[in-house]
Amino acid sequence: MKLKKILGALSLVTLFSGAMMADNDFDVYGQISAVDSINKTITLASPGGQLVIQVLPHTKIKGDDCGAFGNDIYGTFKDLTIGKFIKAEVVHYGAYPPAQNPGTQSPNTTNNTHYTAKEIEWECGRKAY
Repeated sequence: MKLKKILGALSLVTLFSGAMMADNDFDVYGQISAVDSINKTITLASPGGQLVIQVLPHTKIKGDDCGAFGNDIYGTFKDLTIGKFIKAEVVHYGAYPPAQNPGTQSPNTTNNTHYTAKEIEWECGRKAY
């Protein structure tokens, strides 16, 4: 009986620890509409507004199937140019939604959303046009 309680407790701990360690990143797709080389951000245009993505020194930037024999190539911030279509794996800026100070404008009232990029990728393969 005691063994069943211990095994039950261990299974609950395992179940909840897996949920706590879940990755809260997601992919966004779009065309780069602005590049800020001073602040190291790129902006994606979308129907709902602008999506600002912070590029960190350790953000993986790569071109899919861009190298010799279709190999991936790794790029730098300079490779992120206006007009390029990308897929970015992002998290909320600072991994949490922005804090709101009393008396300031709500972050949800603007059309700008700020994220941090873990990985940015573009494709060099075939295009529709």
